[in-house]
Amino acid sequence: MMTSTDLVLAVNRRRLVKTTNLAIIVLITFLAILKMIVGGANPPPIPAFILLAGLVANAFYLSRGGSPERAAVVLVGLLLLGLILGSVNTGGFSGPVVLLSPLIPLSAMLLISNRAAWLSLWSVGLVLAGLYLLDIYQLIPENPHSATLLKFARFLSVASLCLIATGMMWGLARELKESLAKVKGESNTDFLTGIYNRRAIENILLHEVNRTHRDGDWLSFIIGDIDHFKLYNDSNGHQAGDRCLILAAETIRACCHRAADVVGRFGGEEFVVILPNTGPKGAGKVAEDCRRSIQALNIPYGPGDPRSVTITLGCVSITGSRIESLDQIIKLADDALYRGKHQGRNCAVHAVIEKEVISREVTSH
Repeated sequence: MMTSTDLVLAVNRRRLVKTTNLAIIVLITFLAILKMIVGGANPPPIPAFILLAGLVANAFYLSRGGSPERAAVVLVGLLLLGLILGSVNTGGFSGPVVLLSPLIPLSAMLLISNRAAWLSLWSVGLVLAGLYLLDIYQLIPENPHSATLLKFARFLSVASLCLIATGMMWGLARELKESLAKVKGESNTDFLTGIYNRRAIENILLHEVNRTHRDGDWLSFIIGDIDHFKLYNDSNGHQAGDRCLILAAETIRACCHRAADVVGRFGGEEFVVILPNTGPKGAGKVAEDCRRSIQALNIPYGPGDPRSVTITLGCVSITGSRIESLDQIIKLADDALYRGKHQGRNCAVHAVIEKEVISREVTSH
């Protein structure tokens, strides 16, 4: 089964192959036209015409949804064919085409695989060795153009090689950056609700713990658990349970109005909220807003149970001087949550830890 990350990589590869194919079409067209303008059409650039026909067909294949892997193989094969025909037609090693040979293994490496790069490198090596032998035994016709024109053509070939290679590497770097950003986003996001997952929450909370401990400010952390969620799942099915969790996540997120507030899912039916620079009053309001808003959704537990789904929340507000560790914050909120469960659920239990007061607790219904 293809994941969304695999899909992104496939889309990026298709775009990279299409861009490279188009860039080489433009390059060959430009060089062919320039050759006919400056050097005349005798002999005509037949290898360029053959290569252009193949590249245009390859572009059409890609535009019709063809496999980017196959299109990349065809592209590399056409480049190899163009090297052979073009070098023979332009004077072998004295001509400009042979200077473009590094594009072939580079294209194979970026568009196909490392194995394809090695195979193409060996193929290019064999072609160059063959051209060298043909050149030594004077079996390749000399280029009819002047030495000055040949130097200009070789200059254009080297400049084009640098331009195409740089463009290909830039394109690859861009695609990798987008893919890595997508992978990073997926690794920090809960697949069901779209909010942060436990891994991301613990990383963010650790950052806030360190910052609050250093600055001495307030930090509040809330853990909420949907009441009797197994009963809801058993009565309505797991798909309905998933919709309930998605709606709960959206509701809790709507209760957090600051950009700095962070909402996540710890797993199962457990949600968390990180409230940086927030004392007991602000945290208590957010926790109570979450409780009221979940109850106001009026989601019944089942066909025979009209009671609305509710949530119990445990909240801790602590000053930086009292913070000991990440685990301490989570345990304090978790303990408050379980006290709320024992008190009858559908409530928010708030523990406050500060300099003068070791602990004071507020329960809201």
